[in-house]
Amino acid sequence: MSDVSDTNEVKTRSFTIRLTPEDQAALAELCDLYGLDRPGSIRRAVRQVLAWKQKLGKFGYFVPAGEVQPPEFLIRLERKDVHE
Repeated sequence: MSDVSDTNEVKTRSFTIRLTPEDQAALAELCDLYGLDRPGSIRRAVRQVLAWKQKLGKFGYFVPAGEVQPPEFLIRLERKDVHE
């Protein structure tokens, strides 16, 4: 089953969630940070978390916190001896 129909339209899904007052405040902060509406901010946060998960490994990325479009710097992660 494909998410794209014969007319090249992407099928979308909607859902409803209940947010605690704390979650609502966090979502409002996220919207301010991204400069997006609530659905756009949720979509971006989901994509960002999944992208971060995929980037973990022997090599990593340094990303400054709190920036909407942060630059990425490739870094190599090496385990050091306890005494170093």
